[in-house]
Amino acid sequence: MNNKEEKKYSIIKLSEAVKSYPTFTRNLKGWINYDRDNLLPQRVIELNNESAINKAVIENKVTYICGAGLDDSQYYGQPNPNDDWNALIEKVAKDYVTFGGYCFQVILNENGKTVSLYHTDFSKIRVGQVNEYGIYQTFFLANDWRKTYGKYAPVEVKAYGSEEMQKGVPYLFYYKDYEPSLDYYPVPQYYSALNYIEADGLLGRFYRNSINNGFVPSTIITMPSNPSDGQKAQFQRDIENSYAGTNGANSIVVLWGESQEVKPVVTSYTASNNADLYNNVDEIIFQKIISAHRLTSPTLAGLSGSGNLSGNASEIINSYELYSQTVIHQLRRKVLDTLSIFSVNNGYKKLEITDLSIAEKITPKQEA
Repeated sequence: MNNKEEKKYSIIKLSEAVKSYPTFTRNLKGWINYDRDNLLPQRVIELNNESAINKAVIENKVTYICGAGLDDSQYYGQPNPNDDWNALIEKVAKDYVTFGGYCFQVILNENGKTVSLYHTDFSKIRVGQVNEYGIYQTFFLANDWRKTYGKYAPVEVKAYGSEEMQKGVPYLFYYKDYEPSLDYYPVPQYYSALNYIEADGLLGRFYRNSINNGFVPSTIITMPSNPSDGQKAQFQRDIENSYAGTNGANSIVVLWGESQEVKPVVTSYTASNNADLYNNVDEIIFQKIISAHRLTSPTLAGLSGSGNLSGNASEIINSYELYSQTVIHQLRRKVLDTLSIFSVNNGYKKLEITDLSIAEKITPKQEA
């Protein structure tokens, strides 16, 4: 067997826990690596894009944080000429929920008093210089951390608060949740479920490949001869082109014999019992992911569960209230407290978000 051939399968050991924390080491080029390959945020993005469950939970968590938007009775100005506060809050909230941290650039305006805020993708930032007190001095910004040379070399940006601000110079405000032993970078709240998020994506690939291959080898053909490898391959291709694939909903295994005494035998093969196994794995993955997000009810993320909009409305309302008080309000408070520093500095009030009126929307439907 050629070891260089690409593997056609993947093995996920759910029993193995994700390592407690990623590893942070300083690179010779000046920044601190975000895990061993410096690509943990990129890996998180890839895993989320392949996991329908985690993607749904993240998107809904951002929706709850943003609520119905800022209080319309107040005017808070604009953070920059291109975005209003609601747009900036949504971008910051999505980074916060996805990575456990967020950042934005702060620029002193020409009047020397007010500032403009510009969202910066958290996955594109790496910590640079840190003083002896653990305070950030600089950061590095790159569009693609897989390419850090030549014209793709990261740009160094000064940290907000590292010096007196100068007009037109961008300073990076960087926020991360506190976690013991994590001095430079955060991990998302669902970090403990990364194995299950990866398994969710791989399970989707498995179903896709199963459909393309007819789900299981439904027929086994035993041949009485043992021709050359080339003849075997050609026979396999001819059979599969005729009967296998999504149209035939079959796949065929050919076994070659060594003696003329072995006659061709056609055997039906069934693996329907595997359906229960796959469903059980799917359920385990589902439960682990929503538990890592501290989701009180799957319905709140648009996922099926014991409570649904046509069922017990009070259960949904209670779940939403519990989720809001224990998870959403805490996340929202951290985002608004940070951004309000700059809205107040610009001469406006602290930012306040109006909650979604979910309880009012659900109750009438239940009573109808």
